[in-house]
Amino acid sequence: MSEEILKKLEEAMYDGEADLVGTLTEQALNEGVAPTDIIEKGGIVALDRLGKDFSEMIVFLPQLMLAGDAMNKLLQIVKPHLSEKDNIAHGKVIIGTAKGDFHDIGKSLVATQLAVNGFEIMDIGTNVSTNEFLQKAEEMGVDIIAISSLLTTSQYYMEDCIKRLKDEGKRGKYHVIVGGGPIRPPYAEQIGADGYSRTAYGCVSLCKELMKKEPGSGFVAIDE
Repeated sequence: MSEEILKKLEEAMYDGEADLVGTLTEQALNEGVAPTDIIEKGGIVALDRLGKDFSEMIVFLPQLMLAGDAMNKLLQIVKPHLSEKDNIAHGKVIIGTAKGDFHDIGKSLVATQLAVNGFEIMDIGTNVSTNEFLQKAEEMGVDIIAISSLLTTSQYYMEDCIKRLKDEGKRGKYHVIVGGGPIRPPYAEQIGADGYSRTAYGCVSLCKELMKKEPGSGFVAIDE
């Protein structure tokens, strides 16, 4: 029975039907499906499919944005049901897609994986300016600023964010990590980022590693 409802949830997530995702999530919880299974086998599986289909031009940006909204709905419902062990916060992360870029799926995958693995996440969406990253990071008191980019034209804002932190004497307050389709470790290290990960799963290991270090104390790349 749980496999059936998780499959329905996956399809609703893939189609970006947020209201149906909410209904199915509640139903799955009532039927005793583990919250982590709802996230991983219902939500993340669908986002993975969408990511692959987007790269092959089977689906397009509007579908990705709808799925991102649906995933946020799922997480809002599931989060109170996570066990104390699942809810232990390893650190606070603010995550967004750089200004000029509206791609959402990769960022949503990273945010979800980090949330499932015990990080407190503030997802501030797409097309995020440097000012907004820094303002929200200050308000939330985060440990890590995570910036995603799929367009080479928006990469500039990754470097701009790090430069602003240096200019304002705040570089030692936050780890800055970057990722996305065109981003590679040499570029990330060149602009002064603390870390880079190729995958959402690898980003969990990256953030856990960085939480043991001081911001700006050395570059870490996870290529798994």
